[in-house]
Amino acid sequence: MAENVYFDLTRVFNDRGPIVALASGQAVVHYRIAIMSKDGDWVIRETAEACARVLDVLARRGASYRPGAPLDPQWLAGGWSSHFEYTDERGRRVRCDFFSRPPRVSAAAIDRLFAAARDRFLVVDVESLIRMKQTQRAKDYAVIGELATRLPPALELLVTTDPDRLLDLAPQAGAHVRRPAVRAAVDGDRDGVVVALAREQDSQRRSDATRMSAYAAAAGLYLDAFSRLTSSERRLPHAHAQVTGLAEHHLPTTIILPGAADADAE
Repeated sequence: MAENVYFDLTRVFNDRGPIVALASGQAVVHYRIAIMSKDGDWVIRETAEACARVLDVLARRGASYRPGAPLDPQWLAGGWSSHFEYTDERGRRVRCDFFSRPPRVSAAAIDRLFAAARDRFLVVDVESLIRMKQTQRAKDYAVIGELATRLPPALELLVTTDPDRLLDLAPQAGAHVRRPAVRAAVDGDRDGVVVALAREQDSQRRSDATRMSAYAAAAGLYLDAFSRLTSSERRLPHAHAQVTGLAEHHLPTTIILPGAADADAE
């Protein structure tokens, strides 16, 4: 396989112990479903030590902050993400994004991911990656269908977006699955499968759009202040204190998503 700067960075970040796991588009590349992705995303351990390690690696490469939260546990814990960019020795633009609480993935799943790490190259598991890909982007649902084929049939039935796979698997393994698309597949109702998948994906896309809108609204004042920083003020290592200071004044550490209070009350 050709050199992949994001794969290499994963090993460098984890050189002193597992603190990041490759996610999103580059994880899809790792699973050989895509041949490239334009940037790198990692799940990072929610600790000051992990953040300091990543910041040090990036500073030595001349990285600068892009619009996003400071790489700090108190904002990571609120579901925010941090974004950086640098140009490597070959003139390539390298973009690096970090988050510790990927949407729709449980804290227990993240804990298991790091606990199971055996070497420096750590990638999120397929099931967690599928949940991360349940976004508002239509193109992600074809990727989910391909990723799902890496799972055992009983799990594939729960997440696949491929109607043909549902119709093939449901008669053998779908008897007790409540997912509407699976119920339709058990009955051999192809039209019902297609309609159920469309409704499910529409719900997932709207939920993700609502979540992203809430974060965008909460970040407005902070991003306005960030946009006034000069290029030198965004460059590590000194930029971290500058960006953190802006966040302390303008960026909430906790976001209450629409419907969250109702869900907690149930």
